[in-house]
Order: sequence, then structure tokens, then C-alpha cells
Amino acid sequence: MAPTCSRSTKMYAAALVAVVIISGLTAFAYYSANAALRCTAQEGLKSTVGVMATQINASDIQSLRPGDETSPQYLAVAAKLRTMRSMNDHLLNAYIITVNTTDKSAAFLVDDLYPVDPSGSARIGQADNSPDKMEIFAALSGPTASPVPYTDSWGSFMSAYAPIDDSAADSSGNTVAILGLDVSANDYVASTTTGGWIVVTGAASIMIVLSALYVFGRKAGDDTPKAP
Repeated sequence: MAPTCSRSTKMYAAALVAVVIISGLTAFAYYSANAALRCTAQEGLKSTVGVMATQINASDIQSLRPGDETSPQYLAVAAKLRTMRSMNDHLLNAYIITVNTTDKSAAFLVDDLYPVDPSGSARIGQADNSPDKMEIFAALSGPTASPVPYTDSWGSFMSAYAPIDDSAADSSGNTVAILGLDVSANDYVASTTTGGWIVVTGAASIMIVLSALYVFGRKAGDDTPKAP
């Protein structure tokens, strides 16, 4: 009986090794595929917000003060943001924020949801307490995007930010505000989570290998010489 026991142990060990290796390779492939999708989505957001930011004239927003939400100047900027946002069905909100590098604070300046949704939009000077504070300040130097979806008092989003420099017609390269764009966190997760076929393929591979080891083990057992 010793040879049978030894063979059985080896078969179990081989099965375990096969499962571990295939599972590891499947997990790696799945993670890599989704990481690539996340990177592509973030770069796409940064590209979009970067282009939109160049279409905002700094002179149109620099004189805005709290209470100016109904002014023609504010409404014109908000309408322009809505028009640009409407070109991408995945964008939920476009807004302009100002930052104070001294106390690391940020505040809304223009929200394109006003006056369409007054109760769901931010007013001039309202603090922006987004968890994306690091990305917002980093956007002073160039487009950035949320590293992962986040949740704040407005909902759950992935966001991108880009600097709004002074007038493109006479630019000195000074950043006067930050443009922000939001997409739904659910939409982002859905668009960057794929590769179900990878998991199915991995599971099928495990079943095939285990079945092969089982059949091989049974055959080896049948070929074992019987004791007289």
C-alpha cells in the first residue's frame, strides 16, 4: 500500500501547485487588464479637462464675487461650461474653483448646474471639501485626475482638474483658477472593470488540469501490479 499512498500524495501536491499557479496567473492578468483600463480612463479625463480649460477666458471669471450667481457674466460662463460638458454624455458636472495656496483651501467660483439646479449646485465662495485636495492643488501645474473614486457631500465621483490660465490672447502663464469635471463613480467602475473572460478561462483551466490529474491518477492506479 505504500506506493499507492505515495502516488496519492504526489497527485494532491501536483493538483495544489497547479491550482496556485493558474490562480496566480489569472489574478495577475485580471488586475493588469483593469489597471490598463483605469489608466486609459484617467488619461482620457485629464485630456478632456485640459482642452476645456483652455476655452475659459480668465477675464470672464476674475471679477466674480459672492452673490454674482445671477449676473450675466456668471450665467454666460456657466452656460459655456454646460455646452462643453454636453459633448460628453459621461460628464455630470463642470465647475471652476479657486485655491488659496497659503491655507490650502479651495472654493467654488462657477458651477454649471446653476441655475439649472440651484439646490444641487455650489455658490460662489462655498468651500470645496473634496477628498481630492491634493489633485486639485497639483492641477495648478497641469491636468490631474482622482486616483480612485471618492465620495463627498455631493455624491460619488471620479474627477479631473486642469489649470485655467490668464487670457489666452495675452497669457503670462499665471493660473487664476482650476476647472473640474465629474463623472459618476459607478460609470467609471463599470467602464474600468472587465476581463470576466479571464476569470472564466482561469477557472476552466483549473478544472481541466484537475480532471487530467484525476484521470492520470486513476490510470496509474489501474496499471499498478496487483499483489498475488
